[in-house]
Amino acid sequence: MTQTTPPASARLEDLLEFPALIPAKAVSHKGVAKEEFHAALLELTVVHVPGFHAELISIRESSSGNYFSATLSVTVETADQFRTLDAALRAHPLVKLVL
Repeated sequence: MTQTTPPASARLEDLLEFPALIPAKAVSHKGVAKEEFHAALLELTVVHVPGFHAELISIRESSSGNYFSATLSVTVETADQFRTLDAALRAHPLVKLVL
């Protein structure tokens, strides 16, 4: 049995059934404090995902200690809600990268 990979043009709506639990991942800039990063992610996420709370953020320090990576376990009602959160994360000054 071969596994099929969705085409690059596949829309989120075609890949998931909503509401959906999606792990959003973000990486801090170098030198950002863990507590500051966590607070910023929480503040930003609750605006876009009502009911989101701090326990749904998991943060790990890089092996070199220079940055933090965070996983936000968000349950979104629509693909547009996720896209809006993704755009807000990418625009945040403490966030270097969003996966």
